[in-house]
Amino acid sequence: MKYTTILGVAIGCLLGSIVSETSLAASAPDSGSSITTADLTTPVTNFPSDLVSGANQTQFANYAWRLFIAATQQTGASLASGAGRGTGNGKNNFIDTGASPAVTNPLVFESFYHRTEAFPYYTGTKPPSPINQVPTYYTFYDNQSNTPVPFTLQNQNYVYLDETNQIGQNFLYYQNSNDPDFPVLFMAKVNQTEASYALDPSRTAPSTTNSWDFPDGVVEVKTAWRRVKDIKNSDPAKFHQATATYYTAGSDGVPVVQTDTFALIAIHIIQKTTNYQEFIFTTFEHVDAVTRNSSNVITDPAYKTVYNNLSYQTPSQNPHTAIVNGAYSINQQGQSGQKNKLTTYNLPNPGAISQDYTTVVQPNDIISEVNDVNNQVNTLVQSLDKNNVWANYRLKGVQAVPTSDSTASNYYLANIVVESSQPGIQLFSGILLNGGVAVKGVTDPSQMYFVNCRGDKGSTNCVYPESSLNPNPLPSTYNNVSLGIQGGQPVPAAQFSMGGCQGCHGAAEQLGRDFSFLANGVGGKGKELDSVPASDLSAAQKAAHNSKMAKSSAFDL
Repeated sequence: MKYTTILGVAIGCLLGSIVSETSLAASAPDSGSSITTADLTTPVTNFPSDLVSGANQTQFANYAWRLFIAATQQTGASLASGAGRGTGNGKNNFIDTGASPAVTNPLVFESFYHRTEAFPYYTGTKPPSPINQVPTYYTFYDNQSNTPVPFTLQNQNYVYLDETNQIGQNFLYYQNSNDPDFPVLFMAKVNQTEASYALDPSRTAPSTTNSWDFPDGVVEVKTAWRRVKDIKNSDPAKFHQATATYYTAGSDGVPVVQTDTFALIAIHIIQKTTNYQEFIFTTFEHVDAVTRNSSNVITDPAYKTVYNNLSYQTPSQNPHTAIVNGAYSINQQGQSGQKNKLTTYNLPNPGAISQDYTTVVQPNDIISEVNDVNNQVNTLVQSLDKNNVWANYRLKGVQAVPTSDSTASNYYLANIVVESSQPGIQLFSGILLNGGVAVKGVTDPSQMYFVNCRGDKGSTNCVYPESSLNPNPLPSTYNNVSLGIQGGQPVPAAQFSMGGCQGCHGAAEQLGRDFSFLANGVGGKGKELDSVPASDLSAAQKAAHNSKMAKSSAFDL
């Protein structure tokens, strides 16, 4: 579906938009040329509308940086007025917003529309439009009887961290911090284009027979954050920081609103364009998102899985492998000269999976083209301001053209702090039963099953170890991305088994949601808020609380 207006760009797997809907239909697609001083020092009010078709990896990387630059402009919005949400103020440039860790007004991506604004929870009258208004978050929590309790939050921050886990699979921690029990928190936002589409009174819920077809210019942003006071082995001044709202909960499970300063450690930006109808997926990491000791061994972060039993398709032939294309594993400055090569990784064997801390692994999946563009941009930023915080963020990679070739560049695109576990979605391809959310056993209630059907070994039989848990019908293909969707029509048969971010979001496309997991919240369904267990709870109480929060993140079901 083609639109004559373009709004916004989003940051990592979710949301964003421009409030000022400037028509860019007549503008030529971006060429993907190198980032210049002018790109960094000229205030940006609009996002690039598209990239030339047939772009190479260098062009994709440069375009991703232009999205990042547009998304990190300062806005004129405030907690007193929502006017100016989603668009740069035209006064402050990229270097300006990175000159200090924090800025007064929200950045463009921070001022986008939170999932609970664009897809609000309600049981009666639909809430008023959030467009150009100060944030009001419409959500809910389940009480101890598992009954939804509406929860509406006003007069709070634009950075609203209501997700405590990685899509119901893992919780991520920094063990060597000032509070090892405090998890990384997440936020998903969308641009005005997507919010307006979703909030249209005539919009019906998407399904396999009634697909949504977002207009070109839709952007989703997902970000990951650490609490600044917890940072121990990195310099907090190297991170972009923002005052944020989050929740804690005690033994009664009732959420308590909290406010603190958080550091941005990762950002996903995805954008639908005319030339790339299956979205352009980009993701950026902070150079200190991963910390290492003097022997260069990773010490943080580490994840804890919700599940304790891993399985692949049945019958399963071990080892399950992933062949990764790349030149570098560490996303840092100063690397050069290495060539892309194929590296084979053995994934964890099926069976029992530890639910204790598991330190992340960085595959050799950063391609040389992305590394070279990062070096050029980071060096240019530092030549203008040697201490600029944006010089500490680096692109991980870009996906735009679906393929079933797992040796292709960026096939397994994943962010180290958003898709962290190798048993789960770090090296994702194929399909995940139950949307990747762990399921408790019936025959054996001690088991929390996670089924990762990659389509790389064994038969096409994707099932649970306990047959009573199986969906009906069982999956018939490992393909996850379709081409040529049309609004209001059935989703075409999936043609590709894509990996990484695009393949994961393809699961949402197969359900009629045009690559957006958030679309499941339309029609008042919303998203349950997540809360961090209170520090005075016992270890068992914290584990039970987190298990409940993981279930609340099953927004794709």
